[in-house]
Parts: sequence; structure tokens; C-alpha cells
Amino acid sequence: MNIRGKLFLSFALYVFFAAMFGAFAFWELNTIKKKLTFLEVADDVTVAMLEARRYEKNYLLYKNMSDLLELRKHVNTLKTEIESIRVEIIHELGKPKFEKMGRAIAEYEGLVENTVSDFHAQSIIQEALRDEGRAIEKRLSGRELEKFLVLRRHEKNLIIYRDEINHAIFRHTFVSLSPATRDMAQAYGVMCEELFRFFQEENETVDKMRATAREMQSLTVDVSRNERNRIAETLTVSMRLLVYALLTILLLGAAINARLAMSIAWPIRRLEKISKQIATGDFSEMIEVKGKDEISSLEAAFNHMEERLKNALTSLEFTIIKLQEKQAQLVAAEKHASVGILAAGVAHEINNPLTSVLTFSNLLLEQVPPDDPRRDTLRLMARETERARRIVRQLMTLAKESTLALKPKNINQPIKDITESLAAQGEFDSIELKLNLADGLPDVLSDCAQMGQVVMNIVLNAVQSITPPGTIEITTRAADGFVEIEFADNGCGIAPENLPRVFDSFFTTKTKGPGLGLAVSYGIIKKHGGDITVQSEAGKGTRFMMRLPIHNG
Repeated sequence: MNIRGKLFLSFALYVFFAAMFGAFAFWELNTIKKKLTFLEVADDVTVAMLEARRYEKNYLLYKNMSDLLELRKHVNTLKTEIESIRVEIIHELGKPKFEKMGRAIAEYEGLVENTVSDFHAQSIIQEALRDEGRAIEKRLSGRELEKFLVLRRHEKNLIIYRDEINHAIFRHTFVSLSPATRDMAQAYGVMCEELFRFFQEENETVDKMRATAREMQSLTVDVSRNERNRIAETLTVSMRLLVYALLTILLLGAAINARLAMSIAWPIRRLEKISKQIATGDFSEMIEVKGKDEISSLEAAFNHMEERLKNALTSLEFTIIKLQEKQAQLVAAEKHASVGILAAGVAHEINNPLTSVLTFSNLLLEQVPPDDPRRDTLRLMARETERARRIVRQLMTLAKESTLALKPKNINQPIKDITESLAAQGEFDSIELKLNLADGLPDVLSDCAQMGQVVMNIVLNAVQSITPPGTIEITTRAADGFVEIEFADNGCGIAPENLPRVFDSFFTTKTKGPGLGLAVSYGIIKKHGGDITVQSEAGKGTRFMMRLPIHNG
């Protein structure tokens, strides 16, 4: 059987078992749905019972007809809903309890109506009692009227509290009246006794009604509770069956996958193993082709690919060796050509004019008397011209390794020398050069001439970026075993895309100069074991930070 047939068979088995367990789960869910519908009605029965009890209490307290109407409505709703699930209640509780529930509802309705009749009779008697009392009050006077008014107060207490104590007090007060008054109030006394009898009957009826209501409520709660228990049992059975189904499918899947692994996964693992060997350059092993299915075709194609890769790799390795040789030659040639162009340009553009300036400066020095004030200016001119010639020679030997003349030196000194000479130049007329040089700065091992060249390169670079007026600030300080020299200007800044290239040879954004100043400075700082970084934002100036290790003697 080919791979397609194996996969189809395994998929068909999975579908069969899934469908079988799905049908059973659907049947169980449908059963639960029916039970939930019945439970919803059973809960409605319980709610109707609770509402009836609530309006029963309201009616007993306030005797409002609206509460009585709501009570009757909920009792009717209760009967209707119980009848709608008659079969289920009989199934859950049995026929005797269903009949008991019906009798309890009927008895409850009768007790409610009896209570309504008692309330009506009481209201009639109370009205007649009030009228009779007022008539007697009009016929009495003096001491007898006072005694009768006390009796009327006890009458009100009897109506309010409806207990034996207030009834006994009323009777005792009635007996204490004079015989003439008692004869006059005979009908009044009889009505009070009749009213108290109604009170007693009301209490008995209300107690029976509440007991019947509690019995009805208990039966309705039993219906809901039993149905919930049955739903819980059904859910438990369904969960167990789902677990069994899951285990069955897992075991079936394990068996099918084991079989598929023997026919599909194992050959693929062999392909993976040999692929890893090929990735390391080992082409010694070939796959043995077995069978006539898709895997066999893949194995044959893989062997063919391996053979072709082996031949291609051999050819590629030879080509790479040749390319590396050519690349090394091109790099060397380009480097020498760049250095040659630089040396020729410097020699042609700078060296000869500098020689002339130096020669004439020395001649003028010889001709000027020692006390002439111009002698200091000429000496400064000759010294700076000599410095420029040294820088030209260093640029001409950029591609060569130079030897540093390292000596312990306070870095403030070359900074002062260079800034003093630069400040005398005309291009600094509108630029303020601020020096914040720390006192007591530790010495660093440096070549003063080359460090002076670095300072001059960075300061001149800052001058070219400033549109006068402007400010260049040089700050020195000691921090963490290094001496830091910071150059800050408020020039045009450097664009973000150009920041990574500022220290590249021949890179410049200016219209003049070969773009070697910062590259030369970078090389000098690195030879001193230090570091140089740049921070800039277009339109907000530039900040160079140099760090040189402190000399510890």
C-alpha cells in the first residue's frame, strides 16, 4: 500500500471512532437538554411558590387588596406550571407525592380565602365597635366616662396586639365598670369578645396556612433538587465516557502512528541523518532504495542529488580558492593606489608651498633684530610651518606603520600649544574657543606631536562645521583610569546616516580637503591604547570624546 492509502486508512479509522463517540455524546447532551428544560420549569415553580409566600406576608401585614390579587395570581401560576410537568414530577417524586402536592395547594387556597373572610368580618366588627364606643361615650360623664375611656384604650391594645394578656386586661376593666354602665355597654362587650374570637381563629388559620405553604415549598424544592442530582449524574457518566473515548482514540492513534513510523518515519529519519552528514561535507554514504512507493522515489532522487552536490562542491571549493587569491590581490592594489593618490596630491598641493613658507620665515628671522616685536610672530610662523610639514609627512606614510615617541605627559600641554596657535588664525576671529582644562590631571603616555595633530584635526573640523559666530569648548577630566578630552561645538552637526563613516579614510562632506583628518586622528588614538567616539545631531552641534589610559609610572 502506498503512503496515500495508509494515510487514508488511518484517517478513516479516526473518523469512524470520532463519529461513534460523537453520536453518543449528542444523545447524552440531548438528554441533558431535556432535563434542563424540565429544571427550568421546576425552578419557575419554586419561584412562583416564593412569590406567593412573599405576597402572603404582605397581605397579612398590610391587608392590601393588590397583595391579595398578586397572591392569587402566583398560586394560579403555580398550579399551571405544576400541571405542565405533571409527568416529570410523578417520575421524580412518585404519584403519592404529586397528589399530596395538589391537596396542599388546594388547602392553601382554602386557608387564604378563610383568612380573607376573617379579615372582612373583623373589619365589620371593628367598625361597629368604634361606632358603639362613641355612642356610649356621649351618654356618659364624670367618673364613669373616665373609666370607659380607659376601657376604650384597652380595646385599642386588644386590636393591636390580639393576645390573651390584653384580652384579660380588657375584661377586668370592663367588670370594674358600674352596673349601670355595664348594662349600657353590654353590646359593646359582646362585640369585643366576638372580635377576639376572630383573632384566635385568624391565628390558627394563618399557622395552618404557613405550615401548608412550607410543605408545598419543600415539595417544589425536592423536584428541583432531584432533577439537579440526576443532571449531575448524567454529566458524570458523560465525562467518564469522554475520558474512555479519549483513551481509546489515543491508543488507536499510538498503534497507527507506530505502524506509519515503520513505513514512513524511519526512511525519513535515514534521509535526515545522511543530510546532516552531507552538511558537514561527508558524501561517503548512500541510501539503499527499497520498495516502489513514494519514499523509494524520494530516496532515489536523494542519491542522485547527493552525487551532483559532491561534484558541485569539489568545483566550488576550487573556485573559492581562486576568488580569495584574486580578492587579496585587488585589496592590496586598491590600498596602494589610494595611498599613492594621497601622497601625490599632498606632495603636489602642500609640500612645496610649505617649504617656501618655512624658508622665507627663517630668512626673515635672520634679518629681524632680536628686539624687534615681529620676531615672536615670525618664530611662531616658522614653528607652525614645521609642524605642518611633519603632518604632511605623516599623511604620506598613512599606509605604513609608524613608531610612537611615547613620553609621560600632561595632556593639557599639547592642547594649550595647538589652541594658542590656532587662535591666532583669521578663521577663529568670530569663533570663541573655550578651554576647561582640569588642574592636577594625571599624565598619559603620548607622542605630543601626534596628539597635537589629533587636537588640531578635530578643532579644524569643528571650525569648518560652524557658521560664525560659534563656540568650540574643550574639556579635560580624569575618570575610571582614563583621561577624557571632550570637544564640543555648536556647528551644523552630522547627519545620522553619516555618523558611522566619520572615521573612514577619504570620507568627507565638505567641499575641500581629502577627508583624512578624522581617519588619521582615529588611528593615532588607537595606537595610544585609547578610544574616540562621536555624538551629533543635525543642526545641534557635535561632541567628540577621546579617552587615553592614565600612566601609572
